[in-house]
Amino acid sequence: MVSSVKQRGTSSLDLWIRSARLFSGLFLSLFVLTHLANLALGLVSLEAIDAWRGILMAPWRSGTGSLLLALAAFIHASIGLYTISKRRSLTLSRVDVVQIILGVLTPPLLITHVLTLRVTSLFVPEFDASYAVILSVYWSLAPAYAFQQLFVVMIVWVHAAIGFYSWIALRPVWPRIRNIVLPILFLVPILALLGFVEAGKEVLYRLENDAAWLDHIRAAQHLYSQAAPTLNAINTNVVASYWILVSIAFLSWAVRIYVGRSRPVRVFYEGDATATGRSGLSLLEISLTSGIPHAHICQGRGRCGTCRVDILRGGQNLTPPTDQEIKTLSQLHVTDTTRLACQARLLQGEVAIARILPAYADISAAQTPEEWEPKDSPSKTDDTLPAPVSSPLQEVTP
Repeated sequence: MVSSVKQRGTSSLDLWIRSARLFSGLFLSLFVLTHLANLALGLVSLEAIDAWRGILMAPWRSGTGSLLLALAAFIHASIGLYTISKRRSLTLSRVDVVQIILGVLTPPLLITHVLTLRVTSLFVPEFDASYAVILSVYWSLAPAYAFQQLFVVMIVWVHAAIGFYSWIALRPVWPRIRNIVLPILFLVPILALLGFVEAGKEVLYRLENDAAWLDHIRAAQHLYSQAAPTLNAINTNVVASYWILVSIAFLSWAVRIYVGRSRPVRVFYEGDATATGRSGLSLLEISLTSGIPHAHICQGRGRCGTCRVDILRGGQNLTPPTDQEIKTLSQLHVTDTTRLACQARLLQGEVAIARILPAYADISAAQTPEEWEPKDSPSKTDDTLPAPVSSPLQEVTP
């Protein structure tokens, strides 16, 4: 199977994009983890936050670290918008919807935060960007930013945690580490928020009882106000440019759906089930838009192999296997006619398939696929399949 599929495989661009998105996301998640861990030290004291800042944030404050962090953020955001623009249907799981919304909201929410902490120091070198000063400004002089910070923490961490879980949970190692990882995923944002609140209480107490500290904070605010017009202009231009790119990505998504409406295709399943859809949709997308149950643990990302099918007829109407599909199928016991339904797109006409795994297959089917191997291979005879039809197909739109 592997050798024959490799000869038909597409370029490695898609696999490279997936890898770049994964590793840039993991890199950004590590940054967020250290940032939240630093904030959680507010449960100890305000001094503890600044004392550990030099250790926890040191990798990101260096020139190389800052450059890699900016590059990772750019790559991850760009690939996210590119992925949205390449979607072909409205078949979205709840996880997909949440990730798209959180992913789109994250960059504009972080821009103001980054400008305040990093860029202000470039325009006003004497500005004190310590946690004590920033938290004092948040909690006393600009409470709206305090709530924005809380919102950013939740948005960014939930987005990162879902992405990390979607990747690691498919690995065979997951059952052995989940009792350690899951508590961390839940505790980190909770401790960070509690640390943020406790540090806020401390700065408010200081501001009420320490006149010198209050003068220091007001001086810092005055310095910030000197750079505020420039920062606001940068913020406005960057955010506006970002939303233009978001609009282009969603417009491209809409155009792909509209263009495919005039080219209906049909899929026959084992038994007597039949589904119709648009040209260019994957077999999995056609199944889901037509209400046909189909296993897809990784939400159609080509990682788990649970959506795999046997192609019984019409394989020439499908797109060639992608490198991601080749990689996943090479780890399974499959035949030359096996394809991943989430990767195989139907370009024209019709195809007859047999789903290999039941629709109720759970995550263990990806972690230990050998335990889910069907005892009997699906029949490859066409006797029980509907005969090809020549009449025009009626499209079922999602």
